[in-house]
Amino acid sequence: MKSHRLQLSPERTYWPAVFSLFMGVTGLIAAEFIPVSLLTPISQELNITEGAAGQSVTVVGFFAVIASLTLAPLAKNMNRRLILLILSSLLVLSNILVALAPNYLSLLVGRCLLGLCVGGFWSMAPAVTLQLVPSKDISRAFSIIYAGVSVATIISLPLASYLEGVFGWRNVFFFSALLSIVALIWQFLSLPSLPAQAGNNFKNMMALLKVRWILAGIGAIIFSYGGYHLFFTYLRPFLEYDLALSAYSLSTVLLFFGFASCAGTVLAGWFLGQSFRKTMYITLLFFVLVASALFISNRNVTQDTLLIILWGFMFGFITVGWSTWIARTLADKAELIGGLTVGAIQFSIGLAAAVGGFIFDNLSIDGIFITAVVAFILAMALTIISFSLFTKVTGRLA
Repeated sequence: MKSHRLQLSPERTYWPAVFSLFMGVTGLIAAEFIPVSLLTPISQELNITEGAAGQSVTVVGFFAVIASLTLAPLAKNMNRRLILLILSSLLVLSNILVALAPNYLSLLVGRCLLGLCVGGFWSMAPAVTLQLVPSKDISRAFSIIYAGVSVATIISLPLASYLEGVFGWRNVFFFSALLSIVALIWQFLSLPSLPAQAGNNFKNMMALLKVRWILAGIGAIIFSYGGYHLFFTYLRPFLEYDLALSAYSLSTVLLFFGFASCAGTVLAGWFLGQSFRKTMYITLLFFVLVASALFISNRNVTQDTLLIILWGFMFGFITVGWSTWIARTLADKAELIGGLTVGAIQFSIGLAAAVGGFIFDNLSIDGIFITAVVAFILAMALTIISFSLFTKVTGRLA
């Protein structure tokens, strides 16, 4: 299957619009993971178990997959500017519903809405970015937009926990709604008209899965994100029990982890713009080496903390890298492949949590590290296969 760059790529960069998407991502991901640090107060006030409160995070992923796979085919000709504004409005509504939730069912309704926003936004993000920036600025634009994920990590973990202690958990969601309102207004003022891509239907989406280099790329995405989240899901238990960090030290490490992830995301755009394939290979090899180093470590706090911060730093290269892959190889199918990759990412995160839980319970954190090594080796192999097949089919370098 041959691909070409999106014809709607502008001659100039709409930087205000790019930053409005950064703000949208920040609000979106912060809302998704805020409950992680608020499970106890939410469960106590709504009279549910912490496990049930934790399902408010799980349900987001489920509805995100549904939205990612159906939005582009169902909204074939709708202007993407309008869709983004609708999704941002639903994000505001979701936060308010959760903040006012009188019971568990109301809480889940608000979180289901959020899942539709998450899946819808991420499936549209690559195609929309291609219409906001010329090809020379694609990696830089992705690095700015995806930096919102890292900023949101800081907001949703240490900051949300602190604000809950001062204002209560419901007001934390009101603050999240306020952040989303700012993003909505910014997008309304800065986003230009964003026409839909042609050929957005389920038949064409499924046809992509019949192309070997695309299938290998999606497999690489699953193992890349899965390998990262295998350890990330159990990062806090590792810090608390294996490294025996105090509450203050744990919060400090998580804060530095968030800042490192943000810095890595910003720098990823430059490196990927200079040498895309080499940077992708080095990124995956780096994770293999870090996971191996953590496995053989004698639990030296300083050494392991540095490795954890490096782990966070390199995550931005995965998020920006695979979005850049879409832009470089499937620009004319960006919305369809965007939906498939979001579904693959959500699947990999859920699989990592499930498999990781079994491994963690039976083989401890060392089993997690070994499994992560295997996942990243598979990701690297599939990446090489995907890039090689793409060149063989199209005559171009990925």
